[in-house]
Amino acid sequence: SVMATIPQDKLMIETDAPWCGIKATHAGFNYVDTKWDVKKKEKWTKGATVKDRCEPCHITQVLEVMSKVRDEDPETLSEVMYKNTLKLFFPSENLNIGTSFKKSLEFY
Repeated sequence: SVMATIPQDKLMIETDAPWCGIKATHAGFNYVDTKWDVKKKEKWTKGATVKDRCEPCHITQVLEVMSKVRDEDPETLSEVMYKNTLKLFFPSENLNIGTSFKKSLEFY
């Protein structure tokens, strides 16, 4: 609930990778919609995540929790946090902050 009181222009997003993924025992678990197939590391297959390991793709789940707790549109919230991140880590760069998060992913 504290996260819901933070102004949008102060928010950023992260995972606790490689540990502490969102599990059924966590308060935000009921807000998670996106799930992946999970395997033990010895039996990992392409498209699955490793059991008990938080991976970069889990940032989607963090966004789902944040947007639902804050009662905000996830795409809009992700855009705001992307711009906040650019401002913090690249303050002297002449970045086109109008570029969307989705558009920036097209590079990859």
